[in-house]
Amino acid sequence: MSFPMTASQKSYEDLLLEIQRLEAENQALKQNQKNFQHHQTKISDLLQFTQFSIDTVSDSIIWLDEKGKYVFVNNATCINYGYTKEELLSMTMFQVDPLFTKEIWEAHWNEILEKKSFTLETINKRKDGTPFPIEVTVNLVEYDGKKYNCAIVRDITEQKLNEAKLKQAAIRLEELNATKDKFFSIIAHDLKGPLGAHKDFTKLLIERFVSLSDEEREINLQIISESSEKLYSLMENLLHWASNQNGSIQFHPTQLKLNTLIQKTIEFLSLSIQKKQIQVLNLIPESLEIVADAFMVETIFRNLIANAIKYSETNQRIKIGWIQSESNDPSQNRSHRFYVKDEGVGMTKEQLLSLFRLERKYSTPGTAKETGTGLGLILSKDFVEQHQGNIWVESEPKHGTTFYIELGHITI
Repeated sequence: MSFPMTASQKSYEDLLLEIQRLEAENQALKQNQKNFQHHQTKISDLLQFTQFSIDTVSDSIIWLDEKGKYVFVNNATCINYGYTKEELLSMTMFQVDPLFTKEIWEAHWNEILEKKSFTLETINKRKDGTPFPIEVTVNLVEYDGKKYNCAIVRDITEQKLNEAKLKQAAIRLEELNATKDKFFSIIAHDLKGPLGAHKDFTKLLIERFVSLSDEEREINLQIISESSEKLYSLMENLLHWASNQNGSIQFHPTQLKLNTLIQKTIEFLSLSIQKKQIQVLNLIPESLEIVADAFMVETIFRNLIANAIKYSETNQRIKIGWIQSESNDPSQNRSHRFYVKDEGVGMTKEQLLSLFRLERKYSTPGTAKETGTGLGLILSKDFVEQHQGNIWVESEPKHGTTFYIELGHITI
C-alpha cells in the first residue's frame, strides 16, 4: 500500500538535484578556469621567451615611428650604443646617425612605405661619439593602426676590417704580379746585352784567332772577361733576390769584423777599381765588431761599392765609413750606421725617387758606359730591412752620392 508524496519531500529531492547540478557546473567552471590559467601561463611564457630572445640577440632591434623617434629598443641596442633604454626612447635617430637629415629621413620613410623591406649601410655613433659602420635591415610593420620601421641593426666593423684586409691583399698580389713581370723583363732585357757581347766576341776570337794580332786578342779577351763579370754579378743578384722573395735565404746573424768583410769586397772588385784608377778607402775601424748576417752584409756593401765605382770618374775617391751612435743612454739599443760615399756624377731628384723600386727601375749607364738593372739596390734594401734597419741616399748632380746604411740592434 503506497502513500502520496508530500510537498516537503518533493522540495527536498528537488533541492538535492539542484545541488548536484550546481556542483557539476562548479566543477566545469573550475576546469575552464584551470584551462584558462594554463593558457594564460603559456601565453605569458611565450611572451617572456620572445622578450628574452629579443633582448639577448647581439643585433640591435629598433622600432622607429614615421618621425624617426625611437618607440622600442632591445637590450643589445643599449649595449651597442651606450645609452639606457630611457635615454634612447626620448631620442630620435638623427642623434645617432650623422648622415641623416630630416629631409633625407622623409625620402627614406617614403622608400620604406614603397619597398616594405630592404637593406642599407650607414654610419652610427655611440654615446661617447665613437662612429661605427652598420648594416640595417629595414622592415615596414603596422601595429594598432600605426606604421613603424622595425630595423635590425648589425655592427659590421669587423666585416669592414676584413674587407680592407682583402683589399690590401689584392693590392699586394697585384704588386707581386707586377714585380714578377718586371723580374722576367730584367732577365729578358738586361741579360741579353752581356750575353750577346760574350757570344759575339767569343765567336770572333775562335774564328779569327790566328789572324788577330796579340793586341786584338787581348782586347777581345778583356771584353769577354768584362761581360762575364757583368753576367756573374747580375745573375748573382737575380738569384739572391729571387731566393729572398720566396724565403729561401735564411737570416743567420753572427759576430763579425766589418773591416775584414769590406776589405774582402774591395779585393773582389779590384779589376774595376784598377781600370778606373779609383782610390777606395776602408775607414771602418779594425776593432769594430757587429752582429749581422755576413752573407747579407757582404752583398749590401758589394752592390753599393760596385755602384759607386760605376758612377765615379777616373782618379776619384770612394770612402766606406762608420758613424758612431750619438746616444749616451745605455738603456737604448744602439744601431750601427755606415756610409759609402763617392765623388761621382750624382743623381737628380727623379733618379732618387726611382731607387729601391722594381716597378720604377731606373738605371743610367756608368761613366764608362757600364750598364745595370737597379736590382742590386733593391736587394740591398731587402737585406737591410731584415736587419731591422734602414737605407737612404743623399745626392746632387755632379756632387757625388752617399748611401747610408743603418743596421738595427741584433742579438744572437
